[in-house]
Amino acid sequence: MTKAGARVCCVIDCGTVQVRAYIVEIDGQSDLIAGGKSQVSPSYHILENLERDVDCSDALRGGTLNRLTMDHIEHAIQDIVHCARAYGVADNDIKAVGTSAMRECINADAVVEWVLQRTGVEIQVIDSAEEARLYFAALRRLWWEESRSIDDAPLLMLDIGSGATVTSLIDGGKLVHSVDEHFGTIRVFEQFQGLTDSSDFVATVDRFTHGAVRMILRRLPQRKLTELVVTGGEVRDLAHILDRTQDRLHRIELRQLEEWLEPLRNISRPAQARLLRVDSQHADRILLAASVLTNLMRETDMPSVTVPEMRLRDGLVADQLPGSLGERHLDREQVLGMAQMLSQRFGMEAAYAQNTAELATQIFDQTADLHRLSDRDRTLLEFAALVHDIGAYINVRNRHKHSMYLLHSVDLPGLDGVEVEIVSHVVRYHRRAVPQLNHHEFQALGRSVRIRIMILAAILRLAYGLDVERTQRIRNVRCEVSQGRLLMHVDRRQIALERWSIASKSQMFMEVFGLQVVLLPRGGD
Repeated sequence: MTKAGARVCCVIDCGTVQVRAYIVEIDGQSDLIAGGKSQVSPSYHILENLERDVDCSDALRGGTLNRLTMDHIEHAIQDIVHCARAYGVADNDIKAVGTSAMRECINADAVVEWVLQRTGVEIQVIDSAEEARLYFAALRRLWWEESRSIDDAPLLMLDIGSGATVTSLIDGGKLVHSVDEHFGTIRVFEQFQGLTDSSDFVATVDRFTHGAVRMILRRLPQRKLTELVVTGGEVRDLAHILDRTQDRLHRIELRQLEEWLEPLRNISRPAQARLLRVDSQHADRILLAASVLTNLMRETDMPSVTVPEMRLRDGLVADQLPGSLGERHLDREQVLGMAQMLSQRFGMEAAYAQNTAELATQIFDQTADLHRLSDRDRTLLEFAALVHDIGAYINVRNRHKHSMYLLHSVDLPGLDGVEVEIVSHVVRYHRRAVPQLNHHEFQALGRSVRIRIMILAAILRLAYGLDVERTQRIRNVRCEVSQGRLLMHVDRRQIALERWSIASKSQMFMEVFGLQVVLLPRGGD
């Protein structure tokens, strides 16, 4: 029986080999200690932890789920929904997501519609950026509950799933980088299952994982790490074998893992399965996880790795707690931390990027009565300003277009699909041409989104024009509307170059607001 006034909800994760669910009760506030500070946070507890075996691995091989698999997904969700309703969960408090198998499934739309029509539950197929955000939300909550600070120096988190590995870099308590690696335990196992000789299988898988780990680490924006956090089903199984405590944060030492692995390398695969007390395929995947952890610790010179008792569902639950920003959203500091990492990664000068962002937000704040946009739009403008020139990493001449391409190509956890389009189009239009009828990507967006883009791009153009030398000569601007003009006052007397620059970059502002932009020097009128 649930507590009076408590909210009960159900979160469902449709993975590659299982459909898993939590039914949780959110029942108020609890006093938690994090980083030496007492903080109040909503508390919850799990009423049911449900797991139903459903093999969706065909999506990883051929890309299509057949009718039988669709039926299995439907039956699993129907069973979970039946259980949830017994606890009084309302239909709008049931949330379901699909991960790598559903992302790669050619007929994902048909599967989602099939399940929706028969269960009333719509599976939201999430991208890897959203997975990274959910795992980050889960880790932040767990660290908080365990009285640990997540604000320390860089931490690398990997979730090794059946179909893919989500890699996240957390620095200063911020999720600053994420990427979806085409590496999963089932995917790798199926590539090499034809190797019947046990020693060949172990050596081949170990060499393959060594190469995969090296590539993952080389793609990181920075490699100086203070902690490794790895999760995933087989990784947790391995942690339970090596650490039989009931701790929620298991620690696996490299030396301990190497000693455990050595005798297993020299026996047959059936013997490995008997020793681990699991079936042969499960044993292979556990040994694959062990190989990944071993190579990860060796390549980073880290003596140990932390394996938390944490799942994607924990991130989904975190989204249901009061005060959460909800799906696909991170707060301003998180989003800007990611922008700063992107700026650094693609070679933008930090002082120039930061000054452009500060000028843009000054103009935004001082023209609020004109544009009437939200605080979230202000954050998107800051993000765009911090990364507007990253395309120069590819080609200087068309850097605005390449900046847009890069933003469409990298994972941006914490921004939803519309917000990604907004920031990518704002950087696209921060210089050169304004939106045209033949710019099909822009024209395909809704009218309200197009207007938001034009307002933010118009403001960014002005900020961009104020630092034409990239010396941060102008750091402050004061804006006022007078007699059909936007007057921009700066604390410099000699501004001939800036006037020339603004004259060529104020067209979009004029188009959006109908105001001529005039730059005035110190003491000007």
